[in-house]
Parts: sequence; C-alpha cells; structure tokens
Amino acid sequence: MKRLIPLLFLIILPFITAGQENIIEDLKIEIERASIYDLQKLERIDSLRGVLSRLEKEDIKSRYELNRKLFEEYQVFKRDSAFAYGIKTRELAEKLGDTALTANAVFSLADISVSAGMYKEALEFMEIIEPDEIPPHMRSLYFGLLGRCYGEMAEYSDLPYFSSEYRELATRYRKNALELTDKGTFFNSFLKGFMSFQEEEDKTALEIYNDLLTNELNYREAALVHFMLGSIYMENAQNDKAITHLAKSAIFDIKTSTKENLSMLRLAELMFEKDDIRNASTFIKKANADALFFGAQQRKISVGAILPLIEEKIVQRIERQRERLYWQNIFMGVLLVFVIGLAIVIYSQVNKLKKAKKIITEAHENLQATNEQIVAVNEKIRSTNAELIKVNNQLLEANKIKEEYIGFFFTQDADIFEKFRSFKIAVEKSLNENNYEKARYLVSNYNLKKEKQKLLENFDEAFIKLFPNFIEEFNSLLKPNEKIKVKKGQLLNKELRIFALIRLGINHNEIIAQILGYSVNSIYAYKTKIRKKSLVDTRDFDEKLLNNTTLKL
Repeated sequence: MKRLIPLLFLIILPFITAGQENIIEDLKIEIERASIYDLQKLERIDSLRGVLSRLEKEDIKSRYELNRKLFEEYQVFKRDSAFAYGIKTRELAEKLGDTALTANAVFSLADISVSAGMYKEALEFMEIIEPDEIPPHMRSLYFGLLGRCYGEMAEYSDLPYFSSEYRELATRYRKNALELTDKGTFFNSFLKGFMSFQEEEDKTALEIYNDLLTNELNYREAALVHFMLGSIYMENAQNDKAITHLAKSAIFDIKTSTKENLSMLRLAELMFEKDDIRNASTFIKKANADALFFGAQQRKISVGAILPLIEEKIVQRIERQRERLYWQNIFMGVLLVFVIGLAIVIYSQVNKLKKAKKIITEAHENLQATNEQIVAVNEKIRSTNAELIKVNNQLLEANKIKEEYIGFFFTQDADIFEKFRSFKIAVEKSLNENNYEKARYLVSNYNLKKEKQKLLENFDEAFIKLFPNFIEEFNSLLKPNEKIKVKKGQLLNKELRIFALIRLGINHNEIIAQILGYSVNSIYAYKTKIRKKSLVDTRDFDEKLLNNTTLKL
C-alpha cells in the first residue's frame, strides 16, 4: 500500500495540475471583467439613490430601508460610502425609536470599522449598546462581531502579550455567538467550522465546509466557504488545493464586486512561493487596487509587505534576462560573423558549381545530340532490317510457291502428255486401220471441259496446300454478311480462284482470264464485286490480301 501511494499521486497529479491551471485562467478572465461587475453594482446603487431622492422626508421608515440597502451595497465595496450610509441608517433608526433597528445600524458601523482596520472605533460603537438591551435574535451577531474584531486585532498585533489576550477574547466571544445561533443556519455552520480550524481540528473543519458547499449558497457565502477551505489547506501546506479554493473564492468576490477580501492576497502569496511571478504580480496588483478602492488600512499593509518582494523578483528576472540577452547578442554576433564567412564560402562554391554545371550541361547537350543521332541511325537500321526481313519473307514465300507450282506444272504436264500420247496412239491406230469412225468417236468423246475442270481442281488442291487458312483469312477482310462459302466437295470457287492467283502474284486480268478460261470483263466484274463487299478500302484490298494470308512454310 505504501508503494502504491506515490504511484497514485503520479497518476492523478496531471489532472490536479490541469484543473488548477483552468481555474487560474478563469480567474484571470474574471479580473478582466471586474469593471463590468463594478458598473452593474454602480447602476444598482444609482437606481437606489434615485428612489431615495424621490421619497418624502417624513417617510422615515422607507428612507431607513433604502439607506440600509445602500449600506449593504457599499459594505464590501467602498468603506467611506458604506460608513456614510451606516451613519444615516443609525440616525433614522433613532428617529423611529426602534431598538432593534438602532442596534442593527450600530453593528453595521462596527462591522465596517473592523473591515477598514479601525478596531478602536469598532469597539467604541459596540459599547454604545448594552448587551442586555440587544434583542435576543441579534445577540449572536453582537458576539460574532466582537469575536471578529478581537480576532483581527490578534492577527495584526506585534506583541505576543496583547495578541494572546485578544485571541482569548475572540475565542470566548465566538463561542458565545455559536451558542446563540440557530442550528442548521449558514452562520452557525460557518462559525462552527471556523472554531474547529482555530482549535486545530482541521479534519472537522474541512468536513463542515465541504458539507456547506453541497447546500445552495449565494456568491458571497460561497466566497467565504472557499476562502476558509483555501486557508485550511494553506495551513496544512497543501498549496495546490489551497490555490484552487482561493481562486474560486476570488472569482465569487469579483462577481459580487467585493473589494474587502483576502482571497486575492493569499493567492498572490502562494503564486509567489511557487515562483509563478507573472500570476503573482497580476493577483497582487488586483489585491492592491481593491484595498485602495475600499480603503482597508490593514489590507494595504499586507499588500505592502508582499508587493516589494514580487517587484524585486521581477527586477531580478529582468536583470537575468538582460544578462542573458547580452550573452545572446555576443553569441549572435559571433554566429553572424560565422554565417557571413560561410555565406562567402558558399557563394564561391556556388559559382564554381555553376561553371561546372555549365560544362556538364554542354557536355550533356552534346551527348544528347550524339545520342539522338545514334537513335536515328538505329531507327534507320531497324527500318532497313524490317524491310530486309519483309523482302526475305517474300523471297522465301516466292521460292516456296515456285517449288510447289513447278512440281505441280511438271506433274500436270506429264499427265497431259501421257493422255495426249495415248490419245495420239489410239487415233493413229484407228487411222492406220482405216477405221475412221472410231477415230471420229475418239476425237468427239475427248472432254476438254472435264480436263479443264480437273486441272482447276488440282490447282485448288495445290493452292490450299500452300495456304491452308486462305478461305478464313480471305473472309476476315469481308463484311460479316458477305463472307464466301464454298460448296461441299469444293476447295475454291471462281471468286476465290481469281484472288488465289492474285495472291500468287498474277495481277493482270488477261493472264487470269486465260488461266481460268473466262473473259477479261468477267474477271474485272468478279474482282469489283468482291472488293465492294470488303471491310477495307477497295484500293487497299489486294495489299491487305497479301499481308493477311499466310503461307505454310
């Protein structure tokens, strides 16, 4: 467990610090808005004064109530004005002949005197009324004021002899006040907590004040409770918690335009201890301005005790900063000389680099020009190689066609020669035998058309052997609905034979007509008809045919 406590503290410390920083920032914002709250209070005061100026002098009761309200507005705002309205309130109470109102007015004068640090005057006011003449419901206020007066006298007395006596009197009067207050009231709980704190029962005091915060408190009551909690934590060296509560108390004081306060002063002391001089200076200036405005002598003394220390700290920081700036200037001077030297070296190097870059650029341009020439030569070589490959392919193709068709020619020629030799022998035999009828029969039965058709079929067979995919490749050049279909048993039809001869390099219509046995006009008509069905330009059809049909090598 002992090991866990430091660990837990390290875990929650960032959250505590963040919360404290937020409340300090909120307080600084409220300090900036303080003039707005003061203006609102002055507007209320002016409104009450306006109503008071319109009242009849004979209406003493109403004039008393308005003067009383004006006193309450000034009570923690401005001492002189509060005291003036307190005197008027007392005079009007005496005219009314009301003991309770008179006692209340006298207590108000004593209270403002204590707030202003005029303890002798406060006690003189308290002696005006005998305790037995005070109404029972106001006796707790009487003893409470005496306790407060002697308590502050003990705090500001330099001699232990007197301070101990004042402290005993303060304790006695507060006990009397506590006995006379109604249980459950704010004053009863607050005084009980204060007494516990005075008797060093801090745990009890913290419980009482924390319970009070759970109640619905007005701004003034909340300011007092947070101030007491801050004082207790401050007494126990729990400064972070003390700062939080004192800051909250100061915020409520600003919102109620309370110039008679201690929260801001205590907060400045704690910030000074934390070496947070900026915030300490801000808060002590606000505390000093409030003390001067209200007119509290003892607050001026307290501010005067810490203000020179803060100013001295500020002066020391300025001197340290000035010394640091002096050495920084020397360092910057040396650095500037170094930078100038470095800049000169860099400038020189840059010039050298520019010259080198220029030489490299020129060399690069020359190299690029050479490279472009090489690329052009390579391109020309590639083009020439492509042409050579194309020519070579054409030569290979031509050689293949020559080989096939020379063989085809000799085969067909030999066949025709044998047929004609057999036919000649048969005819000569018939003629030698004077059998003219048989000779005539042989001549008349020789079917040239059939022989021609057989010759064409042999041509088709030889061509398809060279170009096995000719029909499919030829049809790829035609529109989808114009593709040529050969009959069953056929290899090529007449249109295909014409373009087969063109594929073999025979382009003249006369030669094609002689080979196929058609007229020249028929050949021209067939070629035109096919070209119109093509997907390509009619002028490019023959070239596409040559490129698109592949020879079986």
